[in-house]
Amino acid sequence: MTQRIKKVILFGRKAGMIEAINFLNDKKIKINLIITKKKEIYGSDICELARKLGIPIFETADEVKLLIEKKSDLIKDIDLLISYLYWQKITTPFLKLAKKGAINFHPAPLPDYKGRAGYNTAILANKTYFGVSAHFIDSEKLDDGPIIKVIRFKISPTDNAHSLEKKTQKHLIKLLKNVIEMLISGKTKVKKNIGGTYLTLAKLEELKKIDLRSDNAKIIDKKVKAFFFPPYTGAYITVDGKKYTLINEEILIYLNKLLSDNHETQKN
Repeated sequence: MTQRIKKVILFGRKAGMIEAINFLNDKKIKINLIITKKKEIYGSDICELARKLGIPIFETADEVKLLIEKKSDLIKDIDLLISYLYWQKITTPFLKLAKKGAINFHPAPLPDYKGRAGYNTAILANKTYFGVSAHFIDSEKLDDGPIIKVIRFKISPTDNAHSLEKKTQKHLIKLLKNVIEMLISGKTKVKKNIGGTYLTLAKLEELKKIDLRSDNAKIIDKKVKAFFFPPYTGAYITVDGKKYTLINEEILIYLNKLLSDNHETQKN
């Protein structure tokens, strides 16, 4: 039995959104509107593609809430809400819109890591595997709905938060395509989403701190690797109330490779 999906609303950001839009369009699934960050690094590319396809673009959920209040045609007969690296909770007014529910594509394995900091926590814990997850959103509680599918992959001993994020993005868009195909074919199964680690922003910032009086070189190197994610503050020391992000030789080698790869890409 097939489960036809005709209309969706897409929330999200980053490069995978571009591939997601093209995939849904190829599947003849209409994207009624997109909520994205227009000014982020991939924002202009997302917006350019959306305009080309005639998809309305919004930057905040509040703008779309006004459409809900006005009972706009843009939010009528929605089959599915898709959250792809969306930066806020999907709230109740939106959850009531879609006949087949809402799905979040989460850049970490569930139920292990909920909310932010999955990359950082996995590296700090010396995990050898990471993953990406798709789950139904059935409440405003973060990353808490029934799990549809998790794809796991290896973490390299040399991975830092930045490199692990890049790997994760490649798997996340594959997961989106896979789950949409599952929904279309009607072969979706779910499992409970119980337990897991959730770090508050305050706890995350606390873990970034380096204490030169008590942290040895091994701990410092691990923190440097776990929190290297420019342009955000990484593992840091504080001098006269000012934060200084630390890097080590391993990160310098990684940066050099990034710059070299970017240079070769531009040449080609």
